[in-house]
Amino acid sequence: MLTVSLGYADDILVVVASGRVSREDVESYLIPAIETKLQDHACIRLWYEFSSEFEGISVGALWDDAVLGLFHLSDFSRVVMLVDDARMSTMVNTLACMLPCSVKVFTSNEHIQAKAWLDQSPLSSCSPLG
Repeated sequence: MLTVSLGYADDILVVVASGRVSREDVESYLIPAIETKLQDHACIRLWYEFSSEFEGISVGALWDDAVLGLFHLSDFSRVVMLVDDARMSTMVNTLACMLPCSVKVFTSNEHIQAKAWLDQSPLSSCSPLG
């Protein structure tokens, strides 16, 4: 399941993954939330957190997430990923190398540092690819 909120700044989208994330979660919550934010901002910052209740993600959700990433490749200025599982952290760090924006992985114990890092992003740092 994905829980989407508006975050603590107008150009920040906060997403928390818990339980099993499905294709419907990505299509019904994540994509519309990103597209709504992009109506008012040239680029946005993303806070993506894997809660301790996160169990996994379906193949359909992985596919939709990959397509979403390609379609919105240049729409993110900075991405924070909060994850405590070492395997997930390695996977996220590997995928981060493919994105044109700054991505940093933090643990849930580094919540304050993650917010500070996300706030460092200037709004003009979106990739000119789009």
